[in-house]
Amino acid sequence: MKKVLKYLIPFLLCAVVVIVVLAVRGSFVKSGKPLISDLCDAFAVPGMIMTCFGLLVFVTNGGTFDMLAFGVRKLFDLFKKDLTKVKYRTFYDYREAQKEKKRSFWNLIVVGLFFVTAAVVFLIVYEYYPWA
Repeated sequence: MKKVLKYLIPFLLCAVVVIVVLAVRGSFVKSGKPLISDLCDAFAVPGMIMTCFGLLVFVTNGGTFDMLAFGVRKLFDLFKKDLTKVKYRTFYDYREAQKEKKRSFWNLIVVGLFFVTAAVVFLIVYEYYPWA
């Protein structure tokens, strides 16, 4: 059940964005070829955002932003009254703690690519099938 929720929550979030984009564009009162164009746009927006967010989590898991995050943390530690109570004294301590905090990202990428694929299918229908 937990694995299903990992995919269901991003999927529902993307579906809500699709409905919002369609509502903003007034697609619920249209029919024909403009509707297919709106569907392409509505599926592409959350698909790309979710895919990019998943890739950002992937890059973060690799430690790309660790030095920046540690520097910001140390900057805020300067404003504490007692500097002996800081959580991480060295970058090595911070890096070791971050190795244990890996976040899953494949669910975000899979859901995002599903929506991007749907957008591509709607684009193909829009471009190559004049009856749609």
